[in-house]
Amino acid sequence: RRLPRRLQGRRPPLMVSVVLVGVALAAPDAETGALLAGLAGCASCHTAADGAPYAGGYAIETRFGTFYGTNLTPDPETGLGEWTEHDLLRALTRGRSPKHHPYWPAFPYTSFRRLTDEDVGHLWAFLRSLEPVVAEEREQEANAPGIGLWGWRRVAFHARDWKPLDDPELDRGAYLVEVVGHCGECHTPRNGIGQLKRKEALAGSDEPPHPAPDIRPETLKWTLGDWDTFLTMGMMPDGDFAGSGMRHVIRDGTAKLPDADRAAMIRWLMTGSD
Repeated sequence: RRLPRRLQGRRPPLMVSVVLVGVALAAPDAETGALLAGLAGCASCHTAADGAPYAGGYAIETRFGTFYGTNLTPDPETGLGEWTEHDLLRALTRGRSPKHHPYWPAFPYTSFRRLTDEDVGHLWAFLRSLEPVVAEEREQEANAPGIGLWGWRRVAFHARDWKPLDDPELDRGAYLVEVVGHCGECHTPRNGIGQLKRKEALAGSDEPPHPAPDIRPETLKWTLGDWDTFLTMGMMPDGDFAGSGMRHVIRDGTAKLPDADRAAMIRWLMTGSD
């Protein structure tokens, strides 16, 4: 599967926002940012079971260690209160903290790096609108020393060249599925160093903490209606419902998308690899 030009490392300045189909350069908007955060599943990793929304503390258990979601509320001591919008842009698209320290890739900046500046602005407006929460910051429990992260980034974190898609709807769907929704981070298997196996995109993964099924069209054989029901209600063709983190993504993200955006996602998911 080839991704459109918008997914290259360098982001064009004039881009279409995730929920404003056909409209460019929208002013940062917290409501739009909330929808983006919902589609990205931010609450799933940044909300502890007994904690305040987006205040962090959720443990993400992986074969490379246990990593804790950070506090995204604007608390100045334990959250993002001292951050700037550029700090958020750097974190999402470069995987670095305001002090330029690299983040462990349990934070899916490997997909978010292709977010548009405009959508980062919407996310920033939403995060700034949250109620500040003082929350304990947990130390990340990596199985490898931090120096290993620099080596991993040299091998696994780099810009890829993609051919643009001529079909605007498929181009749109690719952005929503591969970047904002970062579906491949859970649904694509990984190699020995945790890098996504791009040739097996969306083929399912047994990686903890939540093994994810194969969602390729040749495996699911879902219809457009099946996908629409799943992304709006969470119900699969067999009558079962989505579990774990997908519930949040559907409830707070895909179910609230404009019909045109959800249709674009479905077309991309039903297209498969070329």
